[in-house]
Amino acid sequence: MQINVTFRRLDPSDALREYAENRLQKLKKYADGPMDVNVVLSVEKFRQTAEVVLSGNGVRAAAKEEQNEMRAAIDLVSDKIYKQLKRYKEKIRSKRGPGSIAEPALLDISPSPETEKENLGIITTKKMDAKPMAVEEAAAQFQSLTQNFMMFTNAETNAINVLYRRMDGTLGLVEP
Repeated sequence: MQINVTFRRLDPSDALREYAENRLQKLKKYADGPMDVNVVLSVEKFRQTAEVVLSGNGVRAAAKEEQNEMRAAIDLVSDKIYKQLKRYKEKIRSKRGPGSIAEPALLDISPSPETEKENLGIITTKKMDAKPMAVEEAAAQFQSLTQNFMMFTNAETNAINVLYRRMDGTLGLVEP
C-alpha cells in the first residue's frame, strides 16, 4: 500500500505524517493487492481538513472531513474510508453470491453492530427555507455561504432547485 501525504497551507510535520500513515496503514488488512492512498491535509482559518482518496484493484473510495483538530479529522476520514470499503465488500458479495469462483478485491470484513446501526437512519434533520430567486442570484448568494449546498425555488420554473459546491470548487445545479 502506497500512502502519499500532502500538506496544503500547513507546515509539514513528521509527527502528523506518521499519524496519518499509521492510521491508514490499518486499512491494509482489508485490501488485497496494490493500493494507492492520497492524503491531503489542509488548514483554512480555523478549519482543519483531511481528505483521502484510495484507489487500486478496481476499488475507488474518497472521503473528506473538517474538524477543529487535525488528528480528529484524520480519525474520522479513516473511519469513513473503512465504511466505504466495507460497503463495497458487501456489494460484491451480494452480487456474486455464495460459492462463486471469482474472489472480490477485498478480504473478509466482519460488520460490527455499531456500524450497522449507523447506516440505518438519518443522523440529523435540518429545515431550510426555499426562497424564490433566479439561478444567477442564488449563485451569487451561495458564494458568500460556508455550506456545501443551498436550496432555493427557481423563480422561472417555480420548482425547487439545489445549488452545490463540487470538489473542484465549481458550482453544480440540481433541477427536478
